[in-house]
Order: sequence, then structure tokens, then C-alpha cells
Amino acid sequence: MNVRWLTCTTKTSGRRYHVRRFTGKFALPQGSLLALAPVLTIVAPPRPYQDILKLKQAGLSDEFLLNKIHADNVPYQLTTPEIVELRTAGISETVLEAMMRSGQPPAATSGVEIARKAEFSGLVRVSKGFLVFGTSAKKVGRLVVDGENVSWFDAEDPKKNFSIYARNIKEVFSTCVLRPAQNLCLEFGFVTHTGEEYRFRDPGWKNGDNKLVLEATSYFRQAFPTLFFSQRAVSEM
Repeated sequence: MNVRWLTCTTKTSGRRYHVRRFTGKFALPQGSLLALAPVLTIVAPPRPYQDILKLKQAGLSDEFLLNKIHADNVPYQLTTPEIVELRTAGISETVLEAMMRSGQPPAATSGVEIARKAEFSGLVRVSKGFLVFGTSAKKVGRLVVDGENVSWFDAEDPKKNFSIYARNIKEVFSTCVLRPAQNLCLEFGFVTHTGEEYRFRDPGWKNGDNKLVLEATSYFRQAFPTLFFSQRAVSEM
């Protein structure tokens, strides 16, 4: 290896600098380049689904997992291998479906935001294809929305009351009888993420009355725009 000295002059200041220039061949000891080169280790960030997997393995219930999924609203973007891993670990389809829907932006709403406080008095609760309370105006109840709680108050039997969190509602639906011009919606209801279904009708639904059903459906659409709404068409009720 040869060393030569060069003289350089800068254009701006006119100063001269002496620079050493190396010529010829030279070699570093074997392995020295590897020793000088920085070692980079790329670690993939943990996938969000792993948190749900760990909580399931710790024995947490579906209700707890669903509450966390809805509260965090993380875009899990599950791959096929991840879905298989979750199912193998015992994650239910209800939780998986909630994970796949998680992370969606809130739906755009127009106008003034509707307050989550309302009461629909006079509805009749329906269960398994028949009316629980009959069609008498004296055997109806009240469907009440108060913040994040949706509650039912039986007019006669407090044991039939219930209250659920709105974030646990998976679907809001209307059951409508097929009509040539426009379907006649006679029933309003919702399904929770754990599979419970609640259905309501007007007391005079057999005569085509649906004022309360339409009011409840319209209100839920405005107060809870991020929920999934559907219409179930039937030939008769």
C-alpha cells in the first residue's frame, strides 16, 4: 500500500489542505469487516389477534372478549392461518366475526346527533314465534335506551325485565311482510353477539299497526349508526 500527499485549495477561502491518498492493494484481517458492520435484527411487531388469543388461554369468557374487541375497535385483519389458530384455541365464531368486523370507521351521519336517551312505551315483546304478553294494551312493556344501556321493563312481571349494553348488540332487524308496492314491517328486534334475540311488535300488529316499530327502528338507526341493520322478509306473520 502506497501513501501520497495531495495539496488542495478551496475556491471560497483560498486555503490549502494536505490530503493523504492511499494507493495500491491492502487487506484487512479476515472477519474485520463483519466485526465493523452493525448487526441488524428485524423483529416483527406482535399481531393484535395475539392479545385475544392470550386472554382466551387465560380463561376469559366470550362476553369479556367481545367487550374488549368492541372497546378497542382494532383492525385485526385476520389471515387464514390466524383464523385457524384462533379456532384451534377455542375462539368461538361469534368472537371471530366481531374481530373481522372490528376497526371499521363509524358510519357518516347527517344532521344533529341523536341523544341516546329514549323510551318506547306500549310495545309487546315476542318470543319464539308467539307473543309473550298477548296483545292486550294492559300487558305491554317499555323499551328504554339510556346511554349505553338498552332495557326492557315488563308492565306486570319484573322477572321478565332485562338490560344489555348497546355495544353487545350485533344486529338490529325489522321483520316485514312481503307486499307488492312496499313491505309492511310489523316487528323490530336485535340480536346480541352472544346469540340472544329480542323482538317487539305493536299491540295491534294483526291489524297492520306498526307505528311504535317504525319509531324504534328509525331511532336506533340514528342513535347507533355503526350497528348492522337488516330487513327480514316473510310471506306472513
